[in-house]
Amino acid sequence: MALFRMSFYSACYQRLVPMNVLLPLDAPVPPGTVKEFKPYKTLYLLHGYRGNCDAWLHNSSITELSTLFDIAVVMPEGVNGFYVDQPRSGILGSDFIGRELIEFTRRAFPLSPNRADTLIAGLSMGGYGTLYNGFKHGDVFGHAGRDNRDFADSA
Repeated sequence: MALFRMSFYSACYQRLVPMNVLLPLDAPVPPGTVKEFKPYKTLYLLHGYRGNCDAWLHNSSITELSTLFDIAVVMPEGVNGFYVDQPRSGILGSDFIGRELIEFTRRAFPLSPNRADTLIAGLSMGGYGTLYNGFKHGDVFGHAGRDNRDFADSA
């Protein structure tokens, strides 16, 4: 498991935005097989109101789940903006989630570009952002859900 803590300049937020990325680089493979390299399926995991990009690392088993399911997990900072565009304030939270973050992480990490391999989920404010952006950016996200019982095809 590799954990990357980083920030990148976001034109949508007009500032540096922190995020954490989990890559299951050492996920176990069945005995007698060799792990084939292929781009990772990716879960974009959105935190709740007053949370931050560390919330899932401290309050869940996301590290273990990333390894178990061999999936990359991207946890961006949401700046308490509900992950929606707010043109009057100059914050473009939806554009950040559905375009800028996707493009940056796919350039920086070995992530699958396929819609079917790109998931979005969240809790509370992140759940709202998940459903809003899962449908708004249905061409990017193949699945959207606010918890493990609620993964909907966004097509």
